[in-house]
Amino acid sequence: MSKRRILIITQIIIALALVFTGCSQTEEVAVEERVRAVKVEEVKESEMPLLLSYLGTVDSKDIVKYGFKTPGKLGKVFVDEGDKVEKGAKLAQLDMQDLQFQFSAAESTLRAAELNIKKAKEAYEYAQSLLKRVEKLHEKGSVTEDSYDKAKLQVSTTEHTYDQAKAQYEKAKTDYDYKKSLLEDATLYADQNGSVLKVPFKESELIPQGYPAVVIRGTQRVINVGVAQKDLNRIQIGMKAYVEVDGEKAEGIVTNIAETPDAETRTYNAEVTVKENVYKLGSIAKVDFDLGKEKAIWIPVTCLLSDGEDYVYVVREDRAFKTIVEIEKSYGDHVKVNGLKSGDILVNSGMKNLRDGIKVNIAGQGGL
Repeated sequence: MSKRRILIITQIIIALALVFTGCSQTEEVAVEERVRAVKVEEVKESEMPLLLSYLGTVDSKDIVKYGFKTPGKLGKVFVDEGDKVEKGAKLAQLDMQDLQFQFSAAESTLRAAELNIKKAKEAYEYAQSLLKRVEKLHEKGSVTEDSYDKAKLQVSTTEHTYDQAKAQYEKAKTDYDYKKSLLEDATLYADQNGSVLKVPFKESELIPQGYPAVVIRGTQRVINVGVAQKDLNRIQIGMKAYVEVDGEKAEGIVTNIAETPDAETRTYNAEVTVKENVYKLGSIAKVDFDLGKEKAIWIPVTCLLSDGEDYVYVVREDRAFKTIVEIEKSYGDHVKVNGLKSGDILVNSGMKNLRDGIKVNIAGQGGL
């Protein structure tokens, strides 16, 4: 055999040896299974607040329309639209001249009625005392029957006059009190802090009875929420509600629920009063009605993964298994899920490096 042929055969044998050696090493690597380190927690049922979430609008709790109890000419307006007012501030006043004249006339009539009733009372009391004297004399026969009858008639007459005087006095007193109240009510005062929303009339204009002369918007804020009929029975007056406006959170109370739905939206307005914060009117608010506590499977949101559907990893016999879950709701950094049960071992750290069925080593139960 030539040297050249021997060299070629030798090279082939060496190459084959290298191939078989590589295959053997590959098989050894394939046999070795890499173990992933994870941290876990046991799944347990726990209680979280049961919330009913809606969006609402910030509004003023009170919009008060101040009007006069009698028509008249507007004498003076003490505020302008946009002004801030405090409780007790003078708002507007009718022209007082005519009202003062009416009050003065009623006062004079009352004084005259007081004088008349005084005179009528004195006359009646005198007639009564006279009748008693005549009656004694009549019993003794010292006074004629005619004189006795005249004394009785005098008592009856003066009593009737006294009754008329009393009726006139009551009428005059009622008119006086009414005219006095008109005079007092001719000046409007704010009964709460707020801002002037509207002044519909100008000075010297005639203003009808009951029409608003000044409209005040109160400072206390409420959140108006349109609640669907299906949720109406779950919300009650006095219930707590958590309000968030532009990241600012506060606690409120449900203070009113409309008995009839809005004609357009067919929702029932629930009013949530917030005392601590004065939000900007018209702001959109997130409102969570506190319905109590709910016991369920709640897991940290950081345990969740998604590839089109939500899933977690659950450890069984040192292996991590992909488990599909259904998210029902969230609260803070936890979510309520279906698909897990109490006692499951949930991976809460290291799950991004896992695949279904991979072997794991739980931190705290032996190192790698």
